[in-house]
Amino acid sequence: MRSRLLAFARIFTLALFAALLVTPTAARAAGTVSVTDLQPKEDDGRWKLKMTMNYGATPPTAHIPMLFTFVQTVLYERTLTDKSPKTPVLTKLPLQNQPPINESMDVGFSDASGKLFNITKFDFVIRRDHGFEAGEYTLTITRSNDGTKMGQPIRLVLQGDNVVVDRRAMVFSGKPDPKKADPAASADAPASDPPAGDAPAGDAPTGASGEEPPVETPPPAPAKQGGCGCRVTEPEDTTGSFALALIGLAVLAKRRFRRR
Repeated sequence: MRSRLLAFARIFTLALFAALLVTPTAARAAGTVSVTDLQPKEDDGRWKLKMTMNYGATPPTAHIPMLFTFVQTVLYERTLTDKSPKTPVLTKLPLQNQPPINESMDVGFSDASGKLFNITKFDFVIRRDHGFEAGEYTLTITRSNDGTKMGQPIRLVLQGDNVVVDRRAMVFSGKPDPKKADPAASADAPASDPPAGDAPAGDAPTGASGEEPPVETPPPAPAKQGGCGCRVTEPEDTTGSFALALIGLAVLAKRRFRRR
């Protein structure tokens, strides 16, 4: 008798343990969700998801608030490369630890008369201006009232053309740096013309109308004497020399008078 009680207790413990393992899983996921087209095409910056949702039982109210969580896993990048400089090349870039994009919606499970149904069909639209772009996403749907997940995560491929990214090698088209002047060549080279703003002292500036002003000519030099090739200089003051000559003549005349 005692052995039978011990065996019964063991079976009951195992059954209770199994129930504890199964119950949380059932609470975390309920019902099913399916999408008609898992690879929708972009239409004017939008993607339309046509869904069918099975609540798993009769819902408590006509409208159930749902949270749609999208996590991007792959980015479809359009790239210009050196091999394809004009036509963009599609590059699929795997992503990790991307921030989720959350969208909320009240899903209706009733008709116009208010009758409740456990299955409903509806359209869910997502947009680029909400942070979406062409690529691959994982969609998880959660009931906002009790935190229960609806079905399993869904993999979506949003088809479309993202902004083109230029990844070509940088090409600089600027003018080359001027070469340094050779000191030896600079020493042998003739002096450069003075800048236009600094005209030589002997040159008269040109007027605004483009005509040169009249040049004043110096007075004519005195004519040379006799063609002797001597340079004519200005006459000097000879008053002192004339006086000395007169004195000398007077002394000479006086000596001659005494000899007689």
